[in-house]
Amino acid sequence: MQPLSEEQLRHQYDKLTDFVENGAVCLHWVGPDGMILWANKSELHSLGYSPEDYVGQHIAQFHADDDVINDILCRLTANETLHNYEARMVCKDGSIKYVLIDSSVYRDENGQFIHTRCFTRDNTARKLAEEALNQKTQQLEQTLQALQQIQSQLEQTNKDLEARVEERTIELQQAKELADSANKAKSEFLANMSHELRTPLNGILGYAQILLRDKAANPKQKDGVSIIHQCGSHLLTLINDILDLSKIEARKLEFFSKNFHVDSFLTSIVEMCRIKAEQKEIRFTYEVLNRLPKAVFADDKRLRQVLINLLGNAIKFTDQGGVTFKVGVVAESPQSDRQPSANTRHSSSVKIRFQVEDTGVGMTSEQVEKIFMPFEQVGDQERMAEGTGLGLAISLQIVQMMGSEIKVESMPGQGSKFWFDVELTESDEWVESNNGNPTSLVVGYEGEKRKVLIVDDRWENRSVIVNLLEPLGFELLEAVNGQEGYDKALERQPDLVLTDLVMPVLGGLEMTQKLRSLPEFQTTAIIASSASVFNFDRQQSQQAGCNDFLPKPVQSDELLEQFRQHLGLTWIYEINHQQAQPSATNSAVCELIAPPVAELEALYAAARIGDIDSVEQEAQRLAQLNVQYQPFAQQLLQFAQAMDDEAILKFVKQQVEPVT
Repeated sequence: MQPLSEEQLRHQYDKLTDFVENGAVCLHWVGPDGMILWANKSELHSLGYSPEDYVGQHIAQFHADDDVINDILCRLTANETLHNYEARMVCKDGSIKYVLIDSSVYRDENGQFIHTRCFTRDNTARKLAEEALNQKTQQLEQTLQALQQIQSQLEQTNKDLEARVEERTIELQQAKELADSANKAKSEFLANMSHELRTPLNGILGYAQILLRDKAANPKQKDGVSIIHQCGSHLLTLINDILDLSKIEARKLEFFSKNFHVDSFLTSIVEMCRIKAEQKEIRFTYEVLNRLPKAVFADDKRLRQVLINLLGNAIKFTDQGGVTFKVGVVAESPQSDRQPSANTRHSSSVKIRFQVEDTGVGMTSEQVEKIFMPFEQVGDQERMAEGTGLGLAISLQIVQMMGSEIKVESMPGQGSKFWFDVELTESDEWVESNNGNPTSLVVGYEGEKRKVLIVDDRWENRSVIVNLLEPLGFELLEAVNGQEGYDKALERQPDLVLTDLVMPVLGGLEMTQKLRSLPEFQTTAIIASSASVFNFDRQQSQQAGCNDFLPKPVQSDELLEQFRQHLGLTWIYEINHQQAQPSATNSAVCELIAPPVAELEALYAAARIGDIDSVEQEAQRLAQLNVQYQPFAQQLLQFAQAMDDEAILKFVKQQVEPVT
């Protein structure tokens, strides 16, 4: 047989192409991400779409049932071949077409998923064809002959497939082993990243708490450290969310509700966002529209995450004007439909609206439809670089889990408004957050001196604990690894052991198991402390014999509460003499007395030119000059800390000009 000429080959190719494109079989390829890679003309004509409407789009857009695509992709990913899979597809005109799908996966030489080959057939047309075949016996005989030939071909194909299946089984086993190894590597990577990111925050937040206890610090310094603590806590929340990728991907975000004080909760958010607004030199307004409940029972972390995301976006996309944060009750009910919690005394509920308005760049209706999609960002490229595009998508999931929806109104060039209404259960009890600035400090404990062993390979982690506990009267021992900790425990017999988990030489869990094997350490309190965010670390520490788990960064209140529980301590608190005893200073606060005009000349000059530093220096000088001037000086310092030069000038001018 002579080879075909180039023209004959081209003719055969054209015939084959025409057959594939215009044949009776509808054919399309779908990538592993669900995007349509190619479709023949028959497929497009059958559904009424143009190539631009169909190719490059996600296949889920053209299926009437949402769960069908996930089921198909899962089966094909598991190397299952689909045959006569029933589905409903949406045509261009909105009508529904019933089809049968035959599909298989095309993989490369390494067994990697490349794309699926999907053959779709109109089920209705097939049934009509069968009826026509039943009426035409002559055509039936011809069809039967063709089917016999096809059957013969299928038998041969089945034999070939059996051989290929045997080969693929071996390949799949190898792929499974590789996948298991990759999943293990991913978990190890997230655990290591958690430890590396949270460890420096342990030092930042730990020493912020220590500095806030420093009696020598002045109010301005304490306010600055408090802001560091708040921002560090917010950064910790962001890190926790980023490291919780597995839960986000699985749509299994967890809620941990508790009682919290509403005003303190909102104030901490407002203070943080006001700083960001001031850095951009835009206005930030906080409005409480009516009386809010004192406390509610909810997940404050998740609610804070949503509000900070909405407020942060508003500030980011506003260059002129300002951002307004409004909070108010929109409905109250005497009885909540929810089950009352053991942490609440009654089950009355209240619906609160949280609303964020800005005068920023605004959005088109098309952009509004996209902003809640994962990894979707709108606006100019400079602003896109500031985020991941996950914030609104996660916020929407959280609000939906709370039983609500985030609503949006926006106009390009005029600004945007986001709001949501959420029903919360009121509470009579709460633990008021002090934002790192406690009003009643623990200064010691009653009873005999207690001995504490701190085991951690990072000196900064040990330093934080030592500086928190040493002023309280504990006898502190330190060890840099589990083996040294084990040896010191045998030698010094501590009342409590606080240990890290991952350390060189010997880890914390192994040290705990060795100690628990000894009779003298059966009742010794052992607390595990780790920067990991994974629950299995908590479970492993309990299985090893630890009494409790303290996450890093360490919060002083949580640390002291665990010590109180496991050592049976009674704390001694600092007495606030300024509140307990009246003094000349307190009595002078009732009346604001301004210094003589001669003492205000330098202050007035600094106020007129907006020299905030000089205003602060003069205010401190006046406070030292006479105790009666301290309320006047304190008012000046508050204006200065708020960088409100207009208020300073107005305040000083009232004292100077009437006399001059």
